[in-house]
Amino acid sequence: MNYFIVDALNLAYRSHLSKFELKTVLGYPSGMFYGFLRTLISLKKKYRGYNFQVIWDSRPEKKYELYPEYKSGRTSLPSSVKLQIPDIMDALKYLGVEQYEKKGEEADDIIGILVEKYKKNKETNTIMIYSNDKDMLQLVETGKVVVFKPKVGVSPEKFYDNEEVKKKFGVEPRNLVYYRAFDGDSSDSLKGVPRVPRKIFAEMINKYASIDKIYDALDEFKLTDNRKKAIVENKDAVKLNYTLMKLNTSLDNIRGIEPESNVENVKELMNKYEIKTIDPENSIELFRSSLNIRYTDPNKTIKLESYSLF
Repeated sequence: MNYFIVDALNLAYRSHLSKFELKTVLGYPSGMFYGFLRTLISLKKKYRGYNFQVIWDSRPEKKYELYPEYKSGRTSLPSSVKLQIPDIMDALKYLGVEQYEKKGEEADDIIGILVEKYKKNKETNTIMIYSNDKDMLQLVETGKVVVFKPKVGVSPEKFYDNEEVKKKFGVEPRNLVYYRAFDGDSSDSLKGVPRVPRKIFAEMINKYASIDKIYDALDEFKLTDNRKKAIVENKDAVKLNYTLMKLNTSLDNIRGIEPESNVENVKELMNKYEIKTIDPENSIELFRSSLNIRYTDPNKTIKLESYSLF
């Protein structure tokens, strides 16, 4: 079994930004709805042997309690655009696509749980995660879990296995959360340790994959006084970043939205958004089918089958 797990809001926002100019005759935004479905159908055509699953975000209340500024720098979408999301969820349901969500939790934590579950199944061959969220890279495992980072702007699409993660960050995927805790993440409004080269973070983490152990052993590393001072002064921020970035793979009661193939309901949604280039019957059949292709070398095969919305 092969799984293709999609970070839903990640794709939805990208679809809106790519197709924001699309509107119905009455001026109702339709770009997010159209771009999302077109991308998913195109991906399924290329990865027919994969079981597609779409994972949705919910507002992470516990994270906001810990850090009210969490993701505060992100631009909010207009309400008229957000209204397309329930219709996307309905369209996926009636196309027969599996969907999951959990109130109060982000998609990356749910994806982490599903990945850990599927890895335990001896029948699982490849798990591909479609997202440009760096948190997903914690889950990478060569020969089993690959992160497909779609093209964004001038940045090309990329497939991450262990080698690619280490090449980019200098640490193994299992230790990436420590690196990112020191580095921070401006997209989530998480401040890292300033004025310290990232290669130093990687050096410390490769020796001690533990925040506490790194701080206990700071004198072992060749640090200037200013760099050491910056690391010490930002200890609380580093620990907070780790708590917010570490995937929670112990969640339970994840809600699955039961797929229900229904041609007429899909047609109704396509008519609402005035979309004529997506065939409901063929699309339902596409997601229903699986060629059960087995890849002996997932990474080489994946890199030959690239696709991007842009």
